Amino acid sequence: MRTTFFQPLAKFRVSSSSPTCLKSSVLTSQYLLRPCFYSTQIDKKAAGAFTSNKHISKDNNESSVINKTLVYIGPFSETIRRYKMTASLFGICGICAVPALLSTGEAPAISVALAGASAIAPSIFIHWYTKDNVASLIAYEDIKTIERLRKQRLPASARMDKDIWLGIETWTFFGSKKEHNMWLSQLSDISNPKAMRWQCGKQRFTLERDIINADPFLKRLASSLSQKNRLV
Repeated sequence: MRTTFFQPLAKFRVSSSSPTCLKSSVLTSQYLLRPCFYSTQIDKKAAGAFTSNKHISKDNNESSVINKTLVYIGPFSETIRRYKMTASLFGICGICAVPALLSTGEAPAISVALAGASAIAPSIFIHWYTKDNVASLIAYEDIKTIERLRKQRLPASARMDKDIWLGIETWTFFGSKKEHNMWLSQLSDISNPKAMRWQCGKQRFTLERDIINADPFLKRLASSLSQKNRLV
């Protein structure tokens, strides 16, 4: 953590003619301020609730900083997260209610089982329908490099001149994000007229075509994948 404070270069001097008064005008130098920097390690308690010890490195080297840039956000990411969390909450409540209903002995066992299944059915359906939707796409490159690639005037079919390490985030069953990391060369384009889809191994990712085509950097990524499929 880098902290800035100001250090005085010269102190006030007491005039010999009036010992009871501290004059602010100094003969040789004034009260100057100079910024001074120092690095310090903050204890977990002092760092606050949002900082853990694993984020405080003992070796504060600039080379250890990982550059990554968020280049894509899914258009329905926040809506999907809320649906998943709400459906999971009701599903957990429904599952917890099943033993209570069985203990009373008044409700038939089949009815209780169907009630529990219907409670978790929305969560299962939402997860199945949105499991391939990309919440966000992260490029592990400096933001200056990303902006430079965006500003380059290249044809629409231009490919990336180097392999890029990517992080694709999807939603889990309970509405949290899960990051999948891979190189650009490990992805393949399996798009169809209805949706733009990428694949890495058995995992598939669905992205919004309009957002990809509107951004020059994302368009170059997609063009690199489509041209790779043609060569294969």
